[in-house]
Amino acid sequence: MAQVILIEDNKTLNDLISVNLTTYLGVDLIQRKNAQDALSLLAILPNIDLIITAEKVDSEKTGEVLSQYIDSNKLDTGLIVLGSSAVAQNDFTINIPNGKDWEEVVHASAKILGINENVLAKKAVPDYIAVPVRYFLNLDYVNCDVFIRIKKSPTEYQFVKRIHNGDTFSKESIKRYMDQGLENFHIDKDAYKNFTIFLSNRLVEKIDSPNMDETKKIQIMGESYDVAVREIAKLGFNSETIQLTEAIIHNMVKNFEKSPEMSNLLHKVINSNTGLLYQRCHMTSVVASEMIKNLKFEDPKAYEKIAYASFFHDIMLADREELTKINSFDELEKANLSEQDWDMVFNHAMEAAVLLRKHPEAPTGSDEIIKHHHGATNGKGFSNNIEKLPDLSKIFIIAHHFVLELVRFKETGGDPKPVTEELYKRYPSPDVAIIIKALEKTLKKKK
Repeated sequence: MAQVILIEDNKTLNDLISVNLTTYLGVDLIQRKNAQDALSLLAILPNIDLIITAEKVDSEKTGEVLSQYIDSNKLDTGLIVLGSSAVAQNDFTINIPNGKDWEEVVHASAKILGINENVLAKKAVPDYIAVPVRYFLNLDYVNCDVFIRIKKSPTEYQFVKRIHNGDTFSKESIKRYMDQGLENFHIDKDAYKNFTIFLSNRLVEKIDSPNMDETKKIQIMGESYDVAVREIAKLGFNSETIQLTEAIIHNMVKNFEKSPEMSNLLHKVINSNTGLLYQRCHMTSVVASEMIKNLKFEDPKAYEKIAYASFFHDIMLADREELTKINSFDELEKANLSEQDWDMVFNHAMEAAVLLRKHPEAPTGSDEIIKHHHGATNGKGFSNNIEKLPDLSKIFIIAHHFVLELVRFKETGGDPKPVTEELYKRYPSPDVAIIIKALEKTLKKKK
């Protein structure tokens, strides 16, 4: 059995790679935190067949350190580096630019380990597929059996049925599992596709329910948003996540059109028991749409473009909510981040824009708004020179900044800041002043 070391601190990605390597390739997988941990193991087990690692772990250049060690010690060990687009400088390294492409990791591992691609192609998916427990919060029954995984030995698991096909259950019973620290249920591979369709349909049903009051609908939309962004960020778009995305965005637009009082809608969203990313997404859409109305903007697709941009603008940071609060280069520099996290924040607007282009229903131009949402024309970093950006991008930037300050004030308290004064100083051009005045008009009208 081949021995493989895996170094990946993103838990979701780690789980995906682990379960697929052990299932598809039958390897003996050994987890390590960084290069130094791996080197300690290599000192006593020099016959490790393969190391799979993130390019960097915190400030450590993990891939580079391991490459140099393998080379200088002339080990017969393969190396896969996730997140590196550099050309490999030796014959034992494979660089995979998209660090989340677990399928490419499996194929590259098979190549290094000498496993025939034809054999790999015939491998089934894992017998049981992990599904986050939180996905069950909006279900009261399921269309398949649901299992928990219990570890029997370092290499063996037992799957114990906890919910039977058709069984009803309460939200409280799911919360008890979560309180006990359980992160994932497991579903038989043959039932998984039907389950995802079932889950998506149930969420869409609830979101589109005409009899649901606005507060409850906001709650359901928030929980559905959490499911959608994490599934999309992890595995990309499929028919189910597209359907769910469409339902949430459609209802955000519809909620704005129905709500006569913007301040009342913002109050309901910011005080809902939903995640920070969803709250900011929904409120940015509402504020920007109100500004569009005040500016008498003529683009008939403007509200829809803003809603899509609001939904997706921070999707690349979905697993690192705290990083979404950074809104300037100065804040980024003072955040004391690892090089990997710094790059993640610096590039997240560009990467989210690229991702949205793969959504078949996204209106043309919504990706451009995302790319510009921190002021940079190329989606990299931050800029205050936004006067040459398209008007919709400028509207989104001002709304986004206002909502960030609104959420910050709710979290930290203290005296409220005169946000528009700060905006005039940060974006001093006359063109942007017109946009800020639209925000002022919105705020005065809704007091």
